[in-house]
Amino acid sequence: MNYRRTGHAKYATLVSLALALTLTACTPSSPEPGGAPTERPAASPQEVLAETVAEVDVPVADAAPVAPTPAAEPAPLVIPEPAVVPVVAQPVSEAPAPAPTVTVEPAPAVTAPPTEPVVTPITPLEPSTPHVSPNYPEIGTYTFPDGHISFEVPTGWGMQAEVPVVAPGDDYPYDDHFAIAHIFDENGHNVVDITSGGVGGVVAGPVNRTILDSQKLSSFDSRDGASYFAVFRDDYPFEPAETRYFVGLVPETLMTEGPDSTSAASFLIMGNGATTAHVNIDPFMTQEAAEAWMQSGQYSKLKGLLTSLRYAQ
Repeated sequence: MNYRRTGHAKYATLVSLALALTLTACTPSSPEPGGAPTERPAASPQEVLAETVAEVDVPVADAAPVAPTPAAEPAPLVIPEPAVVPVVAQPVSEAPAPAPTVTVEPAPAVTAPPTEPVVTPITPLEPSTPHVSPNYPEIGTYTFPDGHISFEVPTGWGMQAEVPVVAPGDDYPYDDHFAIAHIFDENGHNVVDITSGGVGGVVAGPVNRTILDSQKLSSFDSRDGASYFAVFRDDYPFEPAETRYFVGLVPETLMTEGPDSTSAASFLIMGNGATTAHVNIDPFMTQEAAEAWMQSGQYSKLKGLLTSLRYAQ
């Protein structure tokens, strides 16, 4: 027969042993015969434990079924939660936004009126030769030294004559009676140059001409016919195209308009050589500037001066 020591049997045995030890310690030992009573020393716990104790075994077949002690459930495994480290948001320095692109519109072109050339005022002088008109300069008439051509100087303006000195043997393209008259306005600007007694010629090219103003001279015909005061706007067929203005005296052959014209130059073949008379202007001025200037008092005086040219004899 198989026996199985149960937990309850073990526990009952231990309790019985403990109770027996307690009673033994409290009960006096019986005296041995013929002698003094002998006390049995109390057994030490080690001795009690060393004694063979009959365990109460209960046959497995006869033992009452003992409910198995439920196994202790393991303590739940506590996993510590990870420490929460506070995240401090550091401000992130953002790259500065690019400056907005500003499109600068080019300033509109401003066409400034042409500035007049700055000329140091020159005090009017007597002609450089002794031959002058008898009433010069009281009535403003000037006659060239050879006595061939005269003109009127506007009131308040001045004139200076120049007679180039030609040394013997010099190759000089003028006759010996050649002279230049420089006319100055009230501000001292050299506005007109008139020559007399010249030689040579000019070269012309094709232009598209517009005549802005003109007047025929009453007593100053050249070899080629009548002479004219004229204001031209000539468009030159260059690459790129170019526009030039001209103001002066021209022969009748240049008084044409349109693309079949030839470039302007003041060159009048007279009885005593060639004569030229032109106004010193900016030839590249704008049309607006030209139109405004032609309304000025200066233009009126210039036109009166040039249309006054005539033969003195």
